[in-house]
Amino acid sequence: MAKKNFHLTYDPESDILHVAFGHAQKAISIEQQPEVFVRVHPKTHEIVGLTVLGFKNNFLTQKQDISYTPSIS
Repeated sequence: MAKKNFHLTYDPESDILHVAFGHAQKAISIEQQPEVFVRVHPKTHEIVGLTVLGFKNNFLTQKQDISYTPSIS
């Protein structure tokens, strides 16, 4: 498996964490858990990032597990 760079962005005002894998590209967001969205390339179905809403207020305080099971139709 090839190594990929990733970029983290956290906006404390909106409490949203964005993680991008590799370079920026078009993607669709698929909600995997409440407030956890996996970003998937529309043609290759490769995971290109994820977004966590309410990261500090909800995710960190509840110590949720982010697990991903692909479910692309």
